[in-house]
This record gives sequence, structure tokens and C-alpha cells, in this order.
Amino acid sequence: MAKKLKVNPGDRFSRLTIVKEVEPIYWKKYKKRMFLCKCDCDNEMIVRLEYLRSGHTKSCGCLRTNEIVSLNKTHGQCNTKLYRLWSSMLRRCQTKSDSNYPNYGARGIEVCNEWQDFEFFYDWSMANGYKKGLSIERIDVNGNYEPSNCEWIPRPLQARNKRNTTFITHKGVTKPLVEWAEELNMNSETLRSRISYGWTIEKALTTPVRNRGW
Repeated sequence: MAKKLKVNPGDRFSRLTIVKEVEPIYWKKYKKRMFLCKCDCDNEMIVRLEYLRSGHTKSCGCLRTNEIVSLNKTHGQCNTKLYRLWSSMLRRCQTKSDSNYPNYGARGIEVCNEWQDFEFFYDWSMANGYKKGLSIERIDVNGNYEPSNCEWIPRPLQARNKRNTTFITHKGVTKPLVEWAEELNMNSETLRSRISYGWTIEKALTTPVRNRGW
């Protein structure tokens, strides 16, 4: 049996300082030791020991933010819309002070290692249909930002694909509530009200709208 590596509170790995060891996780039957760490910027995060030792995780994300200024000088994209989208994606997943962090980073959503570098993100975007007016969308809303789980779509569609979007299934077809309303030439709030009042999906979708609104 391999000897257990001794890790003590106060040990440093780049910008991260060990606070204490926490409950391990199991991945493919292998036990992974986990540690609560405090970053030099005062943010705290839980990190796998192997990530600390390999240098995979060096900070809470602030290190990458600090490197952005240097990176700007090499790719010349710092004032573009795509660069701002990339920066925003990193902040909501990695910066606890960002207003969107609770819906992303706090839920365990990460940005893949490759996309920590803007140039790789830029190359993927150009090869996968990016143009102004589009937004990056995760196919699995609980998955990470990575090439296999992302696509560029129009902003109105992105608004329909949020976690709180209401979906309706009728005759084997599932669509967002707003799409059913558009298809039936009905106000979406009318359809929403019908369902909230206990109407069946069949009745809510097929009953003609009357003068009173629903």
C-alpha cells in the first residue's frame, strides 16, 4: 500500500494555502483526497490534492484574471465582443465576488482547462460559427463550458434555454412555453395563467382565446 502523503495546514501550493482536509470524493472507484484552501486573494475553495501537486489549480481563478493584461498584448482582442464574453464566462465560474457566481461557479460549473487561454477559445469560436449577436450556450445546462457542451446561438434562444424555462409536452412534442404560445398566436402569459389555474395542457393549448384575455 502506498504511503499516505502528509499534508499540513499552512502548506502552500502556488497561491493556495491548505486550511484543512475535507471529505474525499470517489472517481472511478478511486479515492481522491480533497482540501479546503485559502487563496492569496482571501477566496476559499476545495481542491483535489492531485491538482494542487500537479499545478493544475494554482489559485481560485484570480491568477488567470491577473494574466489577462499580459495576454491582451499578444492577441490584440481585448476590446472585442468575443473577448468580453470569454472574460465574463471565466468570472461567473471562478470569481466568488461576481454577481453571477451563485448560478455557475457555486453550482460546480467550470471552464475547461483549454479555454483558460483566450486564444484556444477564439480558435474554437471561429471554427464553430461565432459572429456578433450570438451567445455561448451550454447544451447541458448542468455541464461545464467546454467544446463538446457548447454552441453559439441567437440571444433570444438563449433566454429560452435557462434552467427556469417552462417546458410543455403535448402529443409527444416538448417545447418552451413561449414557443407554444407563438405557434398558437397566443400571449405567453395567457398560456402560463391557464396552466397555473389548473387547466390541462390539452385544454390550455386548444381553447381559443376569448375577449377577456384567456
